[in-house]
Amino acid sequence: MVVLGGILMHLTLGTLYTFGNLSPYLTSFMREYGSAPSLTHTQCAWIFALASMGQGTSFGCISNLRDGKGVVRTDGPHIRPHVWIRYWPGLHSTAGVCNEEMAFHRKLHLPRRLTANEDNNFKVKWFPQRKGLVNGLVVAGFGGGAFIFDQVQTAFINPDNLKPLKEVGGDKHFDQASVLDRVPTVFLILGGCYSGMQLLAAPLMCNPPGYSSTQPQPEKKEPVNQGGGATRRDDDLHPPSPLLDQPNKDGREGSSSSVPATTADKADEQPCVEDTDDYTVSPRQVLKSRHFYCLWAMFFLNGMGTTFISTLYKAYGQTFIKDDTFLALVGSFAAVFNGAGRIFWGTIADKFSCRVALLCMSAAFCSLMLTMSVTSYGGKPLFFIYVCLLFGSFSGSYVLFPTATAKCFGRKSLGVNYGLVFTSQILIAPLGVFLSETLKTLIGWNGLFFFVAAFSLTSFLLAMFAFTAKDKNGKEI
Repeated sequence: MVVLGGILMHLTLGTLYTFGNLSPYLTSFMREYGSAPSLTHTQCAWIFALASMGQGTSFGCISNLRDGKGVVRTDGPHIRPHVWIRYWPGLHSTAGVCNEEMAFHRKLHLPRRLTANEDNNFKVKWFPQRKGLVNGLVVAGFGGGAFIFDQVQTAFINPDNLKPLKEVGGDKHFDQASVLDRVPTVFLILGGCYSGMQLLAAPLMCNPPGYSSTQPQPEKKEPVNQGGGATRRDDDLHPPSPLLDQPNKDGREGSSSSVPATTADKADEQPCVEDTDDYTVSPRQVLKSRHFYCLWAMFFLNGMGTTFISTLYKAYGQTFIKDDTFLALVGSFAAVFNGAGRIFWGTIADKFSCRVALLCMSAAFCSLMLTMSVTSYGGKPLFFIYVCLLFGSFSGSYVLFPTATAKCFGRKSLGVNYGLVFTSQILIAPLGVFLSETLKTLIGWNGLFFFVAAFSLTSFLLAMFAFTAKDKNGKEI
C-alpha cells in the first residue's frame, strides 16, 4: 500500500513533465494577450528552469526536521491551491500569467520536492535491499503523470486539433481565440484532479512499524558485536560508508575486514538491513568524498538533456508536424517511457551496478541526441520513437542517483545527502535554458542537438573513469 500511495502521489508530482506540452499554449497566449509579443519558446522554458531550481534548493532540507508523513500531508496539498490560483492572473494579462507561472513553480517545488523526497525515504525504509527496483516502481508514477495530463490539457485547450498558424523565427504559435481563451481555465481542471489523487495517496504513506527517525531501525546488532572493532559501531558515525573507507582509510585497521567472514557470507546469500545498511554518513562527511562530487557532476551534466527535451520537444516537432493532437500523444507516450524507464534502469542497477546503468543511460541519450535531426526526414513515426526513447533514457537519472547515493552513503540520511546531490539542478536548469536561448539563433536546432549530446558524453566519461566507488565486499556500486 505504501508503494501504491507513492505511485499515486507521484502521478500528480510528475505533472512537471507536462510543461513541454503546455509551453506552446502558454507562449502563444502571452504573445497575443499582453505585454510580451516577442516571447519565444526558449524564453518560456525559464519557467521550467525555475521549477528545477526549486527542486534543488528544497530537496532534503526539512526531511530531518519533522515527521516525513507530516511533510506529505501538509506540504503536498500546497500544490493544489497554487494550480487553481494560476487561473485568475491568466484572465488579466500576459505579464500576470508569466509572473504567476514563475511564482507558482518557485512555491510549488518546495512542497513538491519535500513530498517526493519523503516518499523516497518511505520506500527505501520499507525495502532496503531492493532500492533500485522499488525506487523505479514508485517514481514511475512521477514519469507517468504526464501521460494522463498531457491529454487532459490538449483535449480541453485544443479539442478541434487546430494548427499553429503564425510562424516567427522558425517557431510556430497559435493565434486562434478558441484555443487561447481556454488556457487560464485549464488550471482549475488540473487543480481538481490533483486534489482527489493526493487526498487518496497521503494516508497510505508511512514508515515501517517500529521505525524510529532518531535511532537505527533495528536494535539487533548481534553480527556487529561478534568481531573486533564492535565498540566503534556505537553511534551512527562510526560504521562508515565503505565508499569513504577507500579514499580515507587505505589499510587502516582493515575496517571493512573487521566484520567476521560468516557475517559477510551471510550478507552475500541474503542481505539484511543490519549487515548491508548499518552505516550512515553525515552530510559533512559526504562533502569530503570525491565520489559525491562525481555524482554531483554527472547529475549536473545529465540535467542539460533533461531540461532541453522536457521543454522543447513539442516546439521542435511543430516545425515539421502540423498535428497538435499527435504531438500531445507523443508527450503522453513519452511519459510512459519516462515511467517505465525508471523501472528498467532501477532493475539494471540492482542486477549489475549503478555505474553500469549510468554508462548505458548516458551512451543511449548521447547517441539519440546526435541523430535527432533525422526525425525531420522520418516524419511522425520517427519523431514519436525518438522522443519516447529520449524520455526513457534521461528518466534513469531520477532512480540511479538516489540509489547510488543510498548505496554510497547509507539510507538514514538519504534525504539530506541526495538533496546535496540534487543541488546540481540549481545550476544546470537556468544554464541550460540560457544556452539554448542564446545558441538557437546561432546554430539552430541541429547545432543544439550536438551541443546537448556533448554534455551526456562528458557524463559517460566521468562514469567510466572517475566513479569507482565500491561496497564493503569490493563490488562496484
